[in-house]
Amino acid sequence: AGTSITCKTGHQHENRRGELLIMNVSVDRPKTSKLILVELSKLPRKPHGCPPEVERSWARLLATHKSVSGLFTTLNDLRSAQNDPRGAISELHLDQARAAIVFTAAGIDACLRTLLRDALTTLLLSGDGPAHGAFTRHFMGNRLKGDLTQATKKAIVHIDPRAALIDLYVEDLAGSSIQGWKDLARCRDALGITGDGLEDGDLQAHQDFFDARHEVVHELDLIDPSGKGTRSRRHRDIVIVGQQCDRALHLLHRFITPTCVTVKGVRKVI
Repeated sequence: AGTSITCKTGHQHENRRGELLIMNVSVDRPKTSKLILVELSKLPRKPHGCPPEVERSWARLLATHKSVSGLFTTLNDLRSAQNDPRGAISELHLDQARAAIVFTAAGIDACLRTLLRDALTTLLLSGDGPAHGAFTRHFMGNRLKGDLTQATKKAIVHIDPRAALIDLYVEDLAGSSIQGWKDLARCRDALGITGDGLEDGDLQAHQDFFDARHEVVHELDLIDPSGKGTRSRRHRDIVIVGQQCDRALHLLHRFITPTCVTVKGVRKVI
């Protein structure tokens, strides 16, 4: 189940897994041209009674959505200004799509890191539950196993060891950035989330976005053509890029909503 991409022509589109997508794709039909406008769909409403531990993460999601929406608006404007909007997508236009991938990925990093740091402070107070179990397993099986690293020792003797250990935990979970669906799965488990459309299969469906992010950020989308010639850049289908970014931002909402519920539940008993 899900919402659909609906063009002004009234058609719906499905992704390769047969899931209905949520991005809006508008088709403008002037007299002599046909232009596909890529736009992000609106985010779901902010969770009711959103606690302070989730407020900052929600704000980062909104900011990311606004920034990426602006990039697609600029892309649409650039294409509309062409003499023939039906012409080939230029590198200038593709760079707007590439920038949307980078901005979305940065938003995922910022949103999940903030959610982990802020929410775990409360989630771990209960002393039990899935989040506390994941925290304990991680440290017993990694940080506290064998010789302790200098960073672990400093966290243990810190004036606020719980906060210092949570910081280490977040770094272990997310590394320098969220690189793929397995990182998302670790964040999900750390927050104690079950179900809510975040099963492994749901997260794996977003790996194509992270693959694109890697190609754009680490390779500048450069490829070696076969035979002689200079290096060229990968082509990006702007509609597919829009779908990937839109789905990724809505995925973050599925992390935030159950975390709100869990945090509020812990607050009631402590």
